[in-house]
Amino acid sequence: MEFDIETWVPYRCDFKPITTNLLFSDTLGRIAELAMRLESELLYMEFGGACPVGSLVPENIIRPHTTNDEGNFAMVFSYSRGMERILYRLAEDGEEFSAGITVCEIWKSAILLEECKVLVVASGSPLFDVDEFLSSLDTALSNEGGTSTSGNNVPYFAEKFGYRRFSIPYETDNVIDLQISYLLMSFEFEETRQFVGPQTEFSLDNA
Repeated sequence: MEFDIETWVPYRCDFKPITTNLLFSDTLGRIAELAMRLESELLYMEFGGACPVGSLVPENIIRPHTTNDEGNFAMVFSYSRGMERILYRLAEDGEEFSAGITVCEIWKSAILLEECKVLVVASGSPLFDVDEFLSSLDTALSNEGGTSTSGNNVPYFAEKFGYRRFSIPYETDNVIDLQISYLLMSFEFEETRQFVGPQTEFSLDNA
């Protein structure tokens, strides 16, 4: 999956990410807030050729435009285990849509900003009721949010100071191990270099 965002969209630090979705509808605003509590984010949604919405397309609030895919539904969230659990349960109960994990590339002016893992809900069924699905997702997120308070402050600070996106190069990497390795490689002591070796250097002579 690829997203080509506007040149003025501040992808790395997104200001008012909840309000951006709230302006489209109250339900999307709640879903955006609750998703952040699960360490996820509502990035994009389109349905039936209508104007796409989400924090990756804030320009559509000012300059709405329709898509060419009539009748299809797609909704994209940044990956988190909590959001994956929610969508898995909903997909088990729903027959008109599917959910899965894929890799998403974020482009700006032909420059690849990031390649990240996302969760996608999609449907091409004419029987799919988007309002019913959003209501079910809102309820499921509300119930899940009541069992965990670890991310309850994230929506508040994201709105007040901006939401800083970050990613781990590989999902199997351990953040603490990466930080420890970085500190060890940054030491200037000769004794440490004997164990970990010098910092890797690349020659640019033949570049």
